[in-house]
Amino acid sequence: MLSVKGPPTLACLALLVVLGAGCTRSFVLEEDGGLRRVDGGADSAVPGDGSVVLPTGKCEVPSAVDLLFVIDNSNSTYDEQAALAEELPNLLDALLNPPDDDGDGVPDYPPIDDIHLGVVTSDMGTGGFSVPTCLEPNFGDDGVLNTVGNTAIAGCSASVPPFLTYQTPEDAGEFAFQATCSLVVGTGGCGFEQPLDAALKAVTPRSAPITFAAGTPGHGDGANAGFLRPDSMLGVIVLTDEDDCSARDPEVFNPTSETAEGDLNLRCFSNPGMLHPVERYVDGFRSLRADRPDLFTFAAIVGVPPGLAPDGVTEAADIDRILSDEGMEERLDPSMPSRLAPSCNVAGGEFAFPPRRVVGLARAFAGQSVVASLCEADWTESIRTIGRTMGRRACSEYGPD
Repeated sequence: MLSVKGPPTLACLALLVVLGAGCTRSFVLEEDGGLRRVDGGADSAVPGDGSVVLPTGKCEVPSAVDLLFVIDNSNSTYDEQAALAEELPNLLDALLNPPDDDGDGVPDYPPIDDIHLGVVTSDMGTGGFSVPTCLEPNFGDDGVLNTVGNTAIAGCSASVPPFLTYQTPEDAGEFAFQATCSLVVGTGGCGFEQPLDAALKAVTPRSAPITFAAGTPGHGDGANAGFLRPDSMLGVIVLTDEDDCSARDPEVFNPTSETAEGDLNLRCFSNPGMLHPVERYVDGFRSLRADRPDLFTFAAIVGVPPGLAPDGVTEAADIDRILSDEGMEERLDPSMPSRLAPSCNVAGGEFAFPPRRVVGLARAFAGQSVVASLCEADWTESIRTIGRTMGRRACSEYGPD
């Protein structure tokens, strides 16, 4: 059996005071996918160690989650990075303290008590071509976990571990602060954002058939070894104010190209055939959890027009509604023909642009993905939705033995 630590109920705590009895809060996975609580003492048939107990064999609910944040570090995203960092405690709370939304007295899913948290940027270089705003043209940050702390934040060190670890009952507030030091990566990164390739390269093992720029392998068991565990919930969270431009053909970045069409600022829009198909990422992430597809979630905090996903959406119909919205149409901006028309305005005066590829990936994982808008004034419920989706996702495709 798999045990996931959970605190005792208030009623059971009362028994401890009156009887001095052992106390447990245990759960059994029901056929409908719900959790049934069984409370008992030291002499009961269930353990007395405060564990959540679920059947083994067909499905085990993990107590661990590996959170990979993919942060757009181009010049327009500092405010969004800070906003995400501010909401990080709400994400952790949703994982560590599951809600009881249906009011039946039972948490909606077992609590997570073991977290890895790592950060990569969307800067994957420009295939060796010299491009304004892209300081490292070959590989950029290359999907390697960030180890540079943001010293502009009081209390942050100049260096951070490749990934942070948390285990209950450690201080979640301190963990959230240390994560902020890594998550707020700052700006100055390449304006050709490639968050999908960055995410996949970060966690793909070298033995996988998939390769990246210049035929290089993934970093999952190399530079980023130890971050992704084989039996954890993998949660990938992308924050970007533009669409993904993960390049299959680096010629798309060549400023003097005779084959890539259009203004350099519009290359990704004008040359979709030079980009990797979204299916590459669907297949790539699925391959990481081939035996347990329920142990993967994807979240996109992107330039969705306000009002379409105020609390974050997960269902296929809602994501389809976003993709079909007029504000998500990719078209030239009449007032500035060298760019696309913005999809929404970000607080602070910046713009976001239609994230069709990123939302398209979320659509492929509908039910285990969340789409949220970075143009909403309040991100609180969207961030909680991301955490709750991770919590509820495990064993969602399985029943008990």
